[in-house]
Amino acid sequence: MTSPSRHSGAALLVVLLILILGGLGWFLQQAPAPAIIKSERDQATAQAMAKAKEALLGYAAYYPESNSNPPDTPHPRKGFVPGHLPCPDTGNALENEGAEAGTCEGKGISVIGHFPWRSLGAPPPRDGEGECLWYAVSGNHKANPKADLLNPDSDALLTIVTADGTVLAEQVVAVLFSPGAPLPGQQRAYTKGECRWDYDASRFLDTLNGVNNSAPNAASEGISRFIIADANATFNDRLLWITRDELFARVEARMPPDALFAEHYPDNADALALTQRVATCLMRFGEDKGNTHHRLPWAAPPNLTAAAPETFHFDRFADANHLLAGRAPYSVSRSQEILQGALLSACPASNRTHSACRLLVKDACPDFLPVAGRPDNGDLYNSHNGWWDKWKDHLFYVVAPGFAPKDAAAADCAATPDECLQVGGHLYAAAVIFAGAPLAGQTRQGASAKMQIANYLEGENLITLQSGGKKLERAGNDRIACIAYHAEKFSLVPNCE
Repeated sequence: MTSPSRHSGAALLVVLLILILGGLGWFLQQAPAPAIIKSERDQATAQAMAKAKEALLGYAAYYPESNSNPPDTPHPRKGFVPGHLPCPDTGNALENEGAEAGTCEGKGISVIGHFPWRSLGAPPPRDGEGECLWYAVSGNHKANPKADLLNPDSDALLTIVTADGTVLAEQVVAVLFSPGAPLPGQQRAYTKGECRWDYDASRFLDTLNGVNNSAPNAASEGISRFIIADANATFNDRLLWITRDELFARVEARMPPDALFAEHYPDNADALALTQRVATCLMRFGEDKGNTHHRLPWAAPPNLTAAAPETFHFDRFADANHLLAGRAPYSVSRSQEILQGALLSACPASNRTHSACRLLVKDACPDFLPVAGRPDNGDLYNSHNGWWDKWKDHLFYVVAPGFAPKDAAAADCAATPDECLQVGGHLYAAAVIFAGAPLAGQTRQGASAKMQIANYLEGENLITLQSGGKKLERAGNDRIACIAYHAEKFSLVPNCE
C-alpha cells in the first residue's frame, strides 16, 4: 500500500515540472532566440539597402528632369544626360543633414560618405543595428564634378573583392555599406542629428586583409577596392552594389542609344539624333557665306594624348592639319585659318582652345544646342555635360579630299568621283559615323583601348579610319550620316541612302 507522503511527493514533482515548463515557455515568448534576432536584423539591413539602391537607380535615370531649369529661365539646362549619381553627404550643416554634397573631390576621384537620403526624398535608411548607411560613388559617374564621358563604355572605378582576394564584381558604379554595430576600437561620435553627425568613415567601416572599406583610391580614375566577407570579431560590414550594366539598363529603358541616331530629327528641343546634328553643324561650316569654296573642316585625331582626367575634355577634339579621317572636331581653328570664313571670323590663327574657334556651340550651330549641353551664365560657348560631350568617343568623321580645307573650289563628285567618299554606290562630301556597343573582340576599358579605332568600327569604316581611303559602309552596328553636295548646296542624308 502506497503511503500518503509518497503521493504528495509525486504530486509536488508534477507541479514543479509544470511550473518549470510554463516558465520556460514564458521566457521563450519574452526573449527571442539569438538566431531570430539576427535574422530580423539582417532582414532590416537587406530591406534598407535594397531601397537605397533603388533610389540611386531612379536618381540616375531621371537626372535630366530633376536637374533642369524651366525653359523660361534665363539659362535653361536642356542637355544633361541620365546616368549621373549623387555625391554622398560628406559633411553638411545639421539642418541639411542627408543632402548630397554640391561637389565632391576632383574630377574622376571616387568618394565615400553618408548616403544622401534627403536629396533622394527618403528618410535615412538604417541597418538592423540602427546605423545609417554609407555610400561610395565612382569618380566617373558622380554628378559633380562630372567626368568628360558618361555612357555604357565609361569605366566604373569600384571593384568588390572577397576575403581570399577573388574579384567578385568589377565595373561597379556605387557601393552601399551597412556598418553594423561598432567593433573594438571604433569610437563613434554622437552629438545630434539622424546619423550621429559623424563623418569619419573609419569609425564605421572595417579593414580586412589590407582592404580598407573606409578609404577609396584618392587618385583620379584610380580603381578602389572594397571587401566583402562573413562577419567576425574584426569585420561586420555588409555591402550592396550597382554595376555599370545595371545602371545603364535602367537608363536605356528610358532612352535607348539608337535615339542618338534617329533616321530623321524634328526641329524641337527634345530631339536627340546626335549624329545628324553633328553632321548638320559641320555642314553649316561649309555653307557659311564667308566660306566661298564650300569646304568642310579637317578631322580631330583619333589618338588623344592628354593625361587623365582631361583625356576626353571637349577642347581635346580639335582639328588637325590635313587629317581627313578621325574624330568629329569640336574646335576647328586650323581649318578656319585656311578658309577664312565669316562663321568663326573671330577665331585666332591655330588656337585650338580659344572659345571663338569652337564649332559645336550655340552661336555657331543653333541646331546643336538641344543635345550639346546648356550655356552657363556668362558663357555661351559651353557644350559640356550634354549628349555630345558624354558620347563623343563614339563619333567619327571622314571628309573627302575634294572638300577638305583648301583655297580652291570644292569638288564636283560627278566629274571627279575620286575626290569624294563612296558609300553604297553613292558619292558624298563627308560622313559622321556613330559606333554602336562593342562587338565580340572589342573592348573599351581604359583610355588606351578607347584610342584604338578597331574597338569601335568594323569593315570598310575601320580600314578608312586606320589606313586612309574613301570608302565607307553600313557595317556591323555602325550608323552613318552622310553629307551630300550638289549645285553648291549641302544636304544631310541620314543613312547614306
